[in-house]
Amino acid sequence: MAVNRYRHHMVIFLEDQPYRELVNGAQITGVLNNSVIDVKNPCGGWKKVFESFKNNIYLLKKYTNCNILLLMDFDDKKVGQLDSFKNRMNEFNKIVPDKYKDRVFLLGVNYKESESLKKVFDKSNFEDIGKILVQNYPNCSQSWNNIHLKCNTDELQRMENNGVYGWLFNKK
Repeated sequence: MAVNRYRHHMVIFLEDQPYRELVNGAQITGVLNNSVIDVKNPCGGWKKVFESFKNNIYLLKKYTNCNILLLMDFDDKKVGQLDSFKNRMNEFNKIVPDKYKDRVFLLGVNYKESESLKKVFDKSNFEDIGKILVQNYPNCSQSWNNIHLKCNTDELQRMENNGVYGWLFNKK
């Protein structure tokens, strides 16, 4: 079922297949309002996620209720004096026009790649991890409080502050 572009909705651009599986897991919990989620095919790398976003900025202008979520690995490489998370956030802040900052979000895995989550959660597949990440809504923070996901705290709070949780999650 396609999302109603004239109502609040979330377009998700993913780095790779593990993120697709994380989103699948989150969606099958019944916690998310799946009718407002439009998940695109994996882009094939974090740079391509940014490129896909830049190529689709028109969605934010055309549909005032459109929100965009970018999902990518932050890896663990140092770039100059900044770690990869800060580097990617800086890049994110450069490419998102100010007038859309409250509708575009970036989440990801820091210090390695999405594969690292399997050890943290003691799970062999990403769908199970995706379920864990949303199952305790609105108290999801426990699941995100680990070395690989803690970097997302501010961005998750920004999503909540901008009212995204009100329409993205089903009411309990």
